[in-house]
Parts: sequence; structure tokens; C-alpha cells
Amino acid sequence: MREIPTVHAEPRESVDSPLYRVNFWQKPARGRAWSLDAYALTDAKDVAEVLRWVDEHAHGRRVEVFAEMNDEPEGSFQTPRKTGLVRLLGSNPNAEGSVTAQLRAVKK
Repeated sequence: MREIPTVHAEPRESVDSPLYRVNFWQKPARGRAWSLDAYALTDAKDVAEVLRWVDEHAHGRRVEVFAEMNDEPEGSFQTPRKTGLVRLLGSNPNAEGSVTAQLRAVKK
């Protein structure tokens, strides 16, 4: 990681309450595939509220947290969400070379 000094932001657009996506990953047994529980969180006041929710629901599972890039209407459970995502926390365990990212490790 590296830092780049910059002036204040003048964004073209801003979203005060984005929809957040949370993936919980769990490997039930050695040699078995990762299982996924995915959630969309709406009406969160900020990412701190989302992270508190994640901490309460993680139960030791690996976590990914995203903010959706575009407004997408709520659909049925069977309809995949397709908007772009900005990763805020974690990694996909199916990605080669991914790093375990537990919320507790981030809090240290």
C-alpha cells in the first residue's frame, strides 16, 4: 500500500446511503467446497453500522463487504444482483492466493 497526498474531494456524484453487500464464506469440511451466505443491507447510516452487523452475524466465518456502485432495484432471492461492487473488506476464498480476512483481525 502507498499513500498519495491530495486535496479535498470534489466528486461528480455521491451516495449518502449505499446498498452494502455482505458475503459470509464457510468451508464445512476439508476437501469440500466453500459455502456462501450472501446479504444485501439497505438503509444503513454508515459503514460502521454495517460492520457491527457483520460482527454480530459472522460466527467465525470469512467475510467480504462491498458497497454497490449503482442503484439497483430490490428483486427476488432468485434474481442475482448485477451492479458493480467496491470491495471494502475481505477476500473471496475461491480466488487463488486470497488472504483470510476476519473482521476481528481488522479491529486489532
